[in-house]
Amino acid sequence: MDGFDLVTRNIHSARDALLAWYGFLQTTSPIENDYSPAGTAIPIGKYGNTRLGYMISNTGSANVAIGFSAGVTLTTGILLLQGAAFISNWLTDGEAVFAPLWAISTAGGSTIHMVENVLQGG
Repeated sequence: MDGFDLVTRNIHSARDALLAWYGFLQTTSPIENDYSPAGTAIPIGKYGNTRLGYMISNTGSANVAIGFSAGVTLTTGILLLQGAAFISNWLTDGEAVFAPLWAISTAGGSTIHMVENVLQGG
């Protein structure tokens, strides 16, 4: 078998996938934070270098966009309408999951909730 092969390794859970990938049992923890973007983009997420995935939910009353640069706008970012969510993980999105994230909103007082799934050690 060459390299990482999910099909022949009998992967039944995220823990099995991490064990197959790293060669030892790697634990993760969800870490939650809230952010309040306004008319100027703000950085979101605190654990890019150890993050395996994240979920972002627009829990506020205004539309929000997220992107990978401080220049994100509502028309160039990933639009999250009120109540919408966005999910990213390393298996489907590769190294994009480690990249810095920014958020901007149509109005002040908006809120997004972010859950980062972070490696905790081997």
